Amino acid sequence: MDRTETRNTTETAPAKKDMSVSRVVDYDIIEGSKQAARREHDLTIRQAVSRHRKAVLWAAFFCLPNLIIGYDPTIVSTLVGIPEFRKRFGYEYPAGSGTYVLEAAWTSAFTYAPVIGFLLASVWGGWCVDRFGPRKTLLGATTLSLGTLLIEVLGESAAVIFVGDLLTGLLTGSFPVLGPAYISEILPVSLRGIGLSCNNMAQVLGSLIGIGILRGTEDRMDKWAYKVPFITEYAFPLMFIVGVILAPETPWFLAKKGRNEAAAKSLQRIGYAVGDEIDNTIAHMQETILLEEELSKSTTYLDCFRGTNLRRTVICATAYSGQFFCGINIASGYCTYFFELAGVTTNQAFDLSCGLFALGVVGNMLAWPLMTYWGRRSAYLLTAALATMFMYLIGFLGIAPNSNTGAMYAKSVILLLFNFVYNIGLGPIVYVLIAELPSTKIRGKTLGVACFVPHIFSISITAGLPYAMSATEANWGAKTGFLFGGLGTLTVIWAFFCLPESKGRTFEELDILFERKIPARKFATTDLTDFDRSAIVDAKYVEA
Repeated sequence: MDRTETRNTTETAPAKKDMSVSRVVDYDIIEGSKQAARREHDLTIRQAVSRHRKAVLWAAFFCLPNLIIGYDPTIVSTLVGIPEFRKRFGYEYPAGSGTYVLEAAWTSAFTYAPVIGFLLASVWGGWCVDRFGPRKTLLGATTLSLGTLLIEVLGESAAVIFVGDLLTGLLTGSFPVLGPAYISEILPVSLRGIGLSCNNMAQVLGSLIGIGILRGTEDRMDKWAYKVPFITEYAFPLMFIVGVILAPETPWFLAKKGRNEAAAKSLQRIGYAVGDEIDNTIAHMQETILLEEELSKSTTYLDCFRGTNLRRTVICATAYSGQFFCGINIASGYCTYFFELAGVTTNQAFDLSCGLFALGVVGNMLAWPLMTYWGRRSAYLLTAALATMFMYLIGFLGIAPNSNTGAMYAKSVILLLFNFVYNIGLGPIVYVLIAELPSTKIRGKTLGVACFVPHIFSISITAGLPYAMSATEANWGAKTGFLFGGLGTLTVIWAFFCLPESKGRTFEELDILFERKIPARKFATTDLTDFDRSAIVDAKYVEA
């Protein structure tokens, strides 16, 4: 497994290369890398699943942490609607009516608690993923969350429950970073898109589980009406701790740390054959790492904004932010609201929320063939355009008076369709893009930035929407759809010119495409099958 590596001490005439590289390495690395890349491109989905079952299993496991990303915000934001919760932590209004309300400040606080935690967690999570690996990061975060969840369970005041949920979010908010990082580095290229898109499915399923649990406890007249959902959440970290102890570390992380023997054992555990197959894969990793070391000497957050990494970081952050620009906040937050205005009862609206998330699961499954055959770029563009169209329709329907029941039903149905389309493309494909496009050297930090920026927009939109929708404030109502229609239009235009296609590309090939400054629209058609690897690694034969 050892590869000879020396420094070139003689001056040579400058040659036209893709990048400046001063190393001289054993030619076996280049030949082995070529064989490994060819194998990745030739491997079909069926073959990949058959040969790498354990990789598929562990990739599926690392999707599960995103259950909490859907579960926790759903539970906490819905708590304010549980009568027993309002009775214990709110006040009677009007006096003597037997109806209890929660202070507006606490209503907002419980909505923002998990989001603020997720925002900050993406920063430390990105650093830990690059420093300690996704596996150890998940183990540390879930172990600590056992304590923060206890604060929520035992809390007897709104303030204590708020602090507990904020601290939990500060830990679990790292999951959208570490999950995609792990999956992208353990699956073969042909399975990467499907595996990464399942992060979105896990998030939707988490919301569905949360809604289901709340549906079963909302009518209780004791403290367990709101404590049971917190206690149930304990199942997640306990499951993660057991699984992560058994999971292999990703071979890419081990190779980046120079632990090639450990990387070889990890490859063997996930289905690579002992001998040339593992040797060639290690060689491919070494060549990619050598390339990235020459492109960037350090691995700080500042490197996310230098050289070709700047373009990668901007693409990842903007693609993720596109979810919020296209109107997911209004679609997920006001679908049942419009149904209630149309005359649907609260319980029926609650059941519609379950249907909303169930549609999301079905949509996510449809994303698998869409991105596999059409690619990431085309699927993102198509679903972003459809989402934008739905927002414009919502805006036009907002012109009708609230007394128009048909218009209210139409808005709700369109928002249901929006959620369905969103979960076919915009939702799952973002997880694919933000994991595939970063440099392997700073993948965690790029993922951290890509998650941090959209959460800023999400918090801003969440804060502004109630004022825009309120009849006593801006009174835009459904006409808010025009705002998101405009933002969605800008997102589609940006994606057409700036969003590259990463389908079927190895990490090394993506490095080359970015280094050559290939336009986004030409990523899919640029031929790198037989590119000159000596332009990456200045190689020579080393005579014995």
